[in-house]
Amino acid sequence: MTEGNFHRLSFTEAGPCEIAKLLEALEPSISFFMDRHNDERMAFDFSLRIMPNAYASFQTMSGMSNMRQKTHVALDGNDDLCLLVHRGGHPIQMRLHDRRHGRDEVTVGPGGPAHLRGNDERYSAWSLTSHSQVICVSRAQIAAAVGSLDHALDHGVPQSAALDLLCGYARTLASDIGPLDGETLLQARKTLTDLFILAVDPTRDAVEATKDSARAVRLARIKDDIWANLSHPDLSLEWIAGRHGFSPRGIRNLFYASGANFTDYVLAARLERAHELLSDLRLNHHSITAIAYQSGFGDLSWFNQAFRRRYKMTPSDVRRSRLAASSA
Repeated sequence: MTEGNFHRLSFTEAGPCEIAKLLEALEPSISFFMDRHNDERMAFDFSLRIMPNAYASFQTMSGMSNMRQKTHVALDGNDDLCLLVHRGGHPIQMRLHDRRHGRDEVTVGPGGPAHLRGNDERYSAWSLTSHSQVICVSRAQIAAAVGSLDHALDHGVPQSAALDLLCGYARTLASDIGPLDGETLLQARKTLTDLFILAVDPTRDAVEATKDSARAVRLARIKDDIWANLSHPDLSLEWIAGRHGFSPRGIRNLFYASGANFTDYVLAARLERAHELLSDLRLNHHSITAIAYQSGFGDLSWFNQAFRRRYKMTPSDVRRSRLAASSA
């Protein structure tokens, strides 16, 4: 499996052959054993991205159990830290055979803490249909940056804004956003590791060292939300702030730190959306007024003025040039 690429395996009826394909996909990072849980039908949908000394996955599994034994630990030598986050469905039952302290039987379920373990620990896990995320990072890269790693290993990682931020970023990595390589892949791993530290229990120095990653991910989520709601009548600084648990000043400062400001970003996004719609030949039957409204502009005069300033063309010019290019 190529490091940095996205991989997905989905089977509604999983047998030994399908399980072998999944284990092969994970083999560069970690090895374990999977089998049917009791006599239930096995099925899984597994999305994965492997990075250097890290991986992020999102999976739906039904009727399956997995086990990591001493032979697996010896085989891959992986002692990274692994976070299991329940995302829906039935609880996941965990039994940890090498616990020196803390509980050796854990239920990972809705609203509870995420389960943290070391990959050097033996474990077994099973569930009925459940949705979960697994996020693994290098123990060596976070051990000194976490305030109380033993406490997190014993008691899990509680729900928090930092955990939500980590899960959102990991879910993006474990989706089909295309291959990551070179500096992009290393930056993705660094951001994932920084957010992992923030979610677990960062030291004071670690908070300072990881704040750029957290700021970048928060800003990316806010920008995605803006794009998804460009035509929403309530879209404003205050509305976005409320949706993301920030003060309006906090949102404004996030944009300032990136060299932009909120108002300019929303305007640029709306103009780009309008340009895309005007260039789409399938939408020729839509009037320019309708496209302006679909892009979030309530004032047609302001739309025309802003569009000409941005693209040095009128909306009608863009539509005519696209039609001429398609017929040439």
